[in-house]
Amino acid sequence: MMKNIFRLTLALTLALAAPALVAAPAAHRTLQAKKEKPAKKEKIDKTVMKNALKEITFITEKKPNPAAKYYIYLQASSTCAKCNQEMPNVVKQYKEMAKHKVELIFVSHDPDAETAIAFMQKYKADFPCVLADSEDAKKLPAFESTQSTPWASMLNAGGKEIQGNIAGFIMQDWKGISETGAPVRNYKKG
Repeated sequence: MMKNIFRLTLALTLALAAPALVAAPAAHRTLQAKKEKPAKKEKIDKTVMKNALKEITFITEKKPNPAAKYYIYLQASSTCAKCNQEMPNVVKQYKEMAKHKVELIFVSHDPDAETAIAFMQKYKADFPCVLADSEDAKKLPAFESTQSTPWASMLNAGGKEIQGNIAGFIMQDWKGISETGAPVRNYKKG
């Protein structure tokens, strides 16, 4: 009698579980297929930055490379101690950025062009510059002025911000961002 109850219980359990056991591999294959599909790449209109840069009057002779794949907006001012501390590193990396088709645009929070240019000359900085409070800065795609300086934002050629952060972090991360097209660290805008 005990054997019959055991056999009946086993048969009943297998009968109830059989559909789930058959479906599980199929469900697993479906999940695997979904995981293996390559993510669709976002189509980037590479003319956004190029067209916007044509409309901007920079206060320096140096103009941005309209064929760059990525752009960094560096917001800083001559009266900011951290900005002065960071500027030699920025100038040093600027030459390397060109090799990776990354263009830096200095957005100065100085009160006038003369002060901004003097600040750049102090560090032998040779990159395009626009004043943060100017109409030209407003023409920069996805530009948002901040009081937290030094601050930097990295955008793709389509004018979409990929990452914004304290300038020192962007100066550490720009190469990784340009290789992947994605942010490399979390941040909170200050």
